[in-house]
Amino acid sequence: MPLSARVAPLPLAAGASVRLGPFAEALRAQLTGADPAIAAFYRARNYRPIWIRGWRVKPDARAVVEAVARARDDDLDPETYDAAGLAEVLARAQSGRSADLAAAELALSQAAGGYLSDLHTPRPGAAMVYADASVAPPKLDPASVLRILAAGPSPAGAVANLERMNPIYDQLRAALPAARASGGDPDRARLIAVNLERARALPAEFGPRYLLVDATAQKLTLFEDGRAVDSMPVVVGKPSEPTPAMAGVVRYAVVRPYWNIPPDLVRNSVAPKVLRYGPAWLETQHMQALSDWTAEARVLSPDEVDWAAVASGQVTLRMRQLPGPENMMGQVKFVFPNSLGIYLHDTPLRRYFSETQRTESSGCVRLAAAPRLAKWLLAGDARQVGEPGPPETRVALAQPIPVYIVYFTAMPQGGALSVRPDIYHRDSRLEAALAKPATRA
Repeated sequence: MPLSARVAPLPLAAGASVRLGPFAEALRAQLTGADPAIAAFYRARNYRPIWIRGWRVKPDARAVVEAVARARDDDLDPETYDAAGLAEVLARAQSGRSADLAAAELALSQAAGGYLSDLHTPRPGAAMVYADASVAPPKLDPASVLRILAAGPSPAGAVANLERMNPIYDQLRAALPAARASGGDPDRARLIAVNLERARALPAEFGPRYLLVDATAQKLTLFEDGRAVDSMPVVVGKPSEPTPAMAGVVRYAVVRPYWNIPPDLVRNSVAPKVLRYGPAWLETQHMQALSDWTAEARVLSPDEVDWAAVASGQVTLRMRQLPGPENMMGQVKFVFPNSLGIYLHDTPLRRYFSETQRTESSGCVRLAAAPRLAKWLLAGDARQVGEPGPPETRVALAQPIPVYIVYFTAMPQGGALSVRPDIYHRDSRLEAALAKPATRA
């Protein structure tokens, strides 16, 4: 009799209990002391197996054994998933006894759930901020992995699908064994491992069209169908105001934008200059003070503002710079909605683009060729960039585009590994985290 028939749930009267078959009873006993989430997974399916059919281990189990055996290539420890013990457990399961089959079922599920979950879960210091759920990879804990493996017709096929990673990860993973080999470079191996952890945070698929902002190289690249079609230098955040590793979806552009001046800059720079040079200085800078942060805010006369209170921090003042040639947003900004106030924008400060290290912004990404990016993102609507018109004109993208802002101090490039300066001093903290027992986000 097939095993599934022995453990199929039966219609029950209210308050009645299920009488389980011998395998299910054995598996329930094996789950005592196991991960509560895995125990709950099996309890919810009345202890039906993933890896056992007809009182034998399915051939699909080989996919799990092979996957965890090569976990070291992912900078994961195979013994975390009892790679050595799997062979012994599977050998015992050839007896066909319920207890041995249940032990194999649980061992395979623990190995697959643990490895595939860890494969996609970065350490906290390597995590990305996902501002848009549409580009965020699924969070995979072991129980989530098991639900995926159990849902399809082939657990082995599901393992292979979950093993798929993004191209950056794949190339870093390919470089790791050589760096670790006898006579290899331990420092290079550690650097690759640190960046492999960052690549773990990215989804397997970036999308047919997307933007990649490489913060360490200070470069933006446009991709179509996995191929780079254009690129440009960018300016990213200062070490004191770093650009975060994050991802979102560019949904609209703002043509002739205001520059909404950060309140700390109003306090520390603008207010002291008004006190020093007088209110007329604001007109030379094309700046306005506003009554509040609502859409109905009115423009204040400089005489209405207590500039000394603003400079001391007693009053927080909303200010903006009008559109124009000197506006710090330039002609256009590209918005991917997020709570961090980060976006891509044009800039009148062109001198920075000729520098080797371009870390001068307050966190946003300044573009060397914003009108060119507008043509790629906005198509015919890009003609509004540089044309006269009302301020803050929003232009929706016909097709929203994912943007990934990444931080890699070792990045695959042209078949080689490009090593970059650690501009935000993040490597040492992540390397220290990797040296400790795994605690994943």
